[in-house]
Amino acid sequence: MKKKILALILIIVLAVPLTAAAQNSNQTADTDVKNKTEAKIVAQVNGEKITNQQLAQKTNLNQLLMGINRISPQFVQTLTKTESGQKVLAKYKEQQLESLINNLLLQQQVEQKGISLTQKEKNEIYQKQKKAILERNNLNQEKFLSILKKQGFKTEKEYKQKFVKNPQLKINKLVEKEVVSNLEVSEAEIKQTYQENKEQFTKNGKTQPLEKVKPQIKEMLKQQKRNKKISQYVENLREKAEIEKNI
Repeated sequence: MKKKILALILIIVLAVPLTAAAQNSNQTADTDVKNKTEAKIVAQVNGEKITNQQLAQKTNLNQLLMGINRISPQFVQTLTKTESGQKVLAKYKEQQLESLINNLLLQQQVEQKGISLTQKEKNEIYQKQKKAILERNNLNQEKFLSILKKQGFKTEKEYKQKFVKNPQLKINKLVEKEVVSNLEVSEAEIKQTYQENKEQFTKNGKTQPLEKVKPQIKEMLKQQKRNKKISQYVENLREKAEIEKNI
């Protein structure tokens, strides 16, 4: 038995240099596999490609699982170790791919229609977004700049330059101009919604008057109409597009 153990130890010791050499070879192979995986085409939309790397960035699965793990480590085990959990993750990945496809269709429309933003529009959008961030997080200018530095931005100007280059800003303008520019909510719709959902406006047995909740109802109905029109617009684009999925 001792001879067998000794022989095993000798084999392990002698194998160490070979293992190190093999690791270098494996690392190169792993890098090649990673590059091929990231470059894999998961979908094509009117000839434009969506890569596996783009999908991975969109799903951000590791960060998602880390967030869930803080709340329920057991649930993360269920997601990653069981067949039903794998199906849930696959469905999530599929949904994110659909989102990428829809967004690419909208970007293509931006290009076709020549949608652009003036410097004035960029400034207005940035200031509006910044104001919302400050108010939502109860921040002052000093704290705001501190957070930007922690995120790797040396100055607010640097952050703003990156912000205004976001393609989503042009997509938003396309949607506002081409899709939801004429949204209207009638008084009849507001009253009907109020009558059908009075329990939502009732507290401690007392129902709030229509005039008090009217702005809230109007905004809710407007958002519902907005979402519906955007969905219809995207669905029309999808019907006319050539879409090929490879997952």
